[in-house]
Amino acid sequence: MVETDVVPGGPGRRGAALVVGVLTCLVSATALVLAVVNAGTPDPDFVIHREFFPTDLLIAVVYAPFGVFVVVRSGHVIGWALLLVGVGFALTSLGIQYAVLGVEHPDLPAYAWLVQLVVSGWIVGVLTCILVIPCLVGPRAPTGTRRVVATLAGLVAVSSGVVRYLIEVEDFPPNPLTAGTALADTARAYDDWVIPVYFLLGLVAVTYLGARVRRSDPVERRPLGWVLASVATTTLSYLAFELGLSLGQPMLSVGAGTLAAAMLMLPVAIFVVVRGPSWNLDLAVSRATVGALLTLFVITAYVVLVWVGGRLLPVGRDSAGLLAVALLAVGIMPVRAWLQRRVERLVFGSTSDAGELLVRLGADVGTSTDDRTVLDGLAEALRHSLRLAAVVVESTDGDLRVTVGRPGEQLVAVVLRSRGRQIGTLWLGPPTGERLDLRTLELVQQISGLVAGALDLALVNADLERARARLLDVRQEERRLLRRELHDSLGPSLAGISLALAGIDRTSTLTAPDSALLAQLQEELAHRAQDVRVMARALLPPPLEEGRLGEALDGLAGRFSGPGFCVEVRADGPDLIDSRRQVAIYHVAAEAVLNAHRHADARRCTVTLSRTAEGIGLTVTDDGLGLSDQPSAGIGLRSMRERATELGGSLEIATSEAGGTTIRMSLPTSVG
Repeated sequence: MVETDVVPGGPGRRGAALVVGVLTCLVSATALVLAVVNAGTPDPDFVIHREFFPTDLLIAVVYAPFGVFVVVRSGHVIGWALLLVGVGFALTSLGIQYAVLGVEHPDLPAYAWLVQLVVSGWIVGVLTCILVIPCLVGPRAPTGTRRVVATLAGLVAVSSGVVRYLIEVEDFPPNPLTAGTALADTARAYDDWVIPVYFLLGLVAVTYLGARVRRSDPVERRPLGWVLASVATTTLSYLAFELGLSLGQPMLSVGAGTLAAAMLMLPVAIFVVVRGPSWNLDLAVSRATVGALLTLFVITAYVVLVWVGGRLLPVGRDSAGLLAVALLAVGIMPVRAWLQRRVERLVFGSTSDAGELLVRLGADVGTSTDDRTVLDGLAEALRHSLRLAAVVVESTDGDLRVTVGRPGEQLVAVVLRSRGRQIGTLWLGPPTGERLDLRTLELVQQISGLVAGALDLALVNADLERARARLLDVRQEERRLLRRELHDSLGPSLAGISLALAGIDRTSTLTAPDSALLAQLQEELAHRAQDVRVMARALLPPPLEEGRLGEALDGLAGRFSGPGFCVEVRADGPDLIDSRRQVAIYHVAAEAVLNAHRHADARRCTVTLSRTAEGIGLTVTDDGLGLSDQPSAGIGLRSMRERATELGGSLEIATSEAGGTTIRMSLPTSVG
């Protein structure tokens, strides 16, 4: 996911967000002070579910500051939705504590007005999470249809709070707006009818998010998947909570616990989606989320275990509480470890230990389909897994350097050692405006041996490529020397000896048999001199030495073509191929044509040379007798295979059903 800091809103919007956030925090602080004052005060005569106050307050103090932060730092409109959630739960928290305060202070000002917030504030926050946030979430602010739908969803969420505020709740103080009027009954009837509609709209939002997750790229899919899971859980928990308000325990506790957990997980997922490169809050968000979810788990699990134990076991309430504490003491560490792994995987973009990170790196490298080396793939996988701006792997001598991403000025060095010696350095570039945390450095230190091994392998491969290149150059030079010796020394010597023998016949008196023998020797020498000249041209034709492979192949066809044997050449850009592969192509083609001419009793031979992005292909086909069932690996066949292998290619020989032989040689795009 591309992380960008964009602030489309002006100072006015950021200032307004700060004001709303400060006021929300003041309301939350007031509720907390009242909770301290109300310690030991009994509940009022009407039901307010005082036990939900801690989670309501926690949600308020999480969402409101985070919403202000998002609006101020990025201008993303989702910050206003987060603020709306914080405002709703802050007002509910204040309403709960104000209702309790009225037990001992019945003459509190605006008591009936504030008590109504107990039933109206939280519904605004919940429906904002279910209906509004799915339309807004994304690395950039929504536009067009998504923004219009988000606005309508926001109106639905706010109107739900207004309807709840107008209801005349049983045993509550008289509603200051609708007490004794038909409007209160109408509001209640509407609210009872619309709850299933809220749930169905939530399912629509979940379906929409699911479609976005399927269409998104792999980097964006992970945080969006967490948003989807949080919204889906919030939707189901909301329905369970509404049913629990009517049915009572244990559905009420389960619904409230899962609803709070999902709503606390949602801002973490949103943070991963919309965060900017300079926020530098990953570690704080991770630890705060784990702490909040663990606390919520302990409270919810304790309530449920005490309720279940008190009804299913023959023990009292105190004994059930002790049993619940014992079970929580046993299970708290595994739950904490599970939460830690999941939250760190979401926030940091990688796993929390080296073993799981190695599995992920292996999967990223294994699924690579391009032409990158193992070291290139490992560096890219490391950058992606640890959410780094750049990763640079450099050998100590500086001959090998692999860079992925865009390195900045602040690079952190990790020494790479293999077989007891330093072979290079791994440079890590953090995202712009951030610093690498100790957790990332420790992970990299633990897996540095893997990177060092890949670098060592790359260095060895580079040495092998250089050695192979030197070997090819030496062999080419040997061929040039041998051709020069055959063409300029041995060939003329044989021709001179032939001329000397002719002079002997003309200047000496020989018997007829001796003269015939001398003529045979002269003819044999002439043939051998011609063979030497042919051999010299075959070793390295003059056009080939100058990079004209096409002319060399045409010359090859011309030498072998005759009344009973025809050679056809089809070459695609032969002169654009580098000299090393030109030599190999020519010699394999020459050997194949020679075999077709001498041994296959062929009448036609076709040499085809093709070039593609993957490499170069040479195909030589003839209409001769083909190969025997068990062809012996002669010098010619071994020579062709060796030439292909020297350049990292392959050679195949096959006989068709109709007769004839096909030789295919494939060479890679480069030879190192």
